[in-house]
Amino acid sequence: MKYLYRPDPHYSEHYGDEIVLFHSEDRYEREIWGFNLIDSLEDLKNRGELTGNLELKVIVGEFNEDTQEIIKYAVNHQFELIVIIGGPRVYCEDRRDIYTILDKYKHIKYLILPKRPTKHFMIFNKNHLFIERPHRHYEIRDTVGIKNAKHELVEIYDDVFIKMLKYAKPVTKEDILKIKCYKS
Repeated sequence: MKYLYRPDPHYSEHYGDEIVLFHSEDRYEREIWGFNLIDSLEDLKNRGELTGNLELKVIVGEFNEDTQEIIKYAVNHQFELIVIIGGPRVYCEDRRDIYTILDKYKHIKYLILPKRPTKHFMIFNKNHLFIERPHRHYEIRDTVGIKNAKHELVEIYDDVFIKMLKYAKPVTKEDILKIKCYKS
């Protein structure tokens, strides 16, 4: 994990208050960054500094174990609006876990696209971004986390999310058991 910069008035005016680069081998640091961000948003909500529902919008290639952990953590920390858009396949070993998540957390919406997206990202409560380098499912990937991202930057990703929603179809927990899968 490498901090590209922390609050710095010369850089933050373009992107956000804190930008962190995670290399592909930084899997756990990446998750912890997401967990800490979720904790801080929940804390702000509990103190009354955030009003309305906490939300998480996600576009992934596959709804894999790493994404599942972030989703479960968000659900357990007052996130009421969670929408996940993924590709038409999942990993075979993840089917049962995804089924369980959709069964247990009725407010999570999971949709699939006809083709696997190559651009993956998460938008945390309209302010924070987690962006993966475009990649195919078998390639390694680096990611960037941006806290308090500039509104214009978040809008770009939110617009992409809205466009993808037009092509995505909702998936039920029963559909998950029939979805095509990758063998690992």
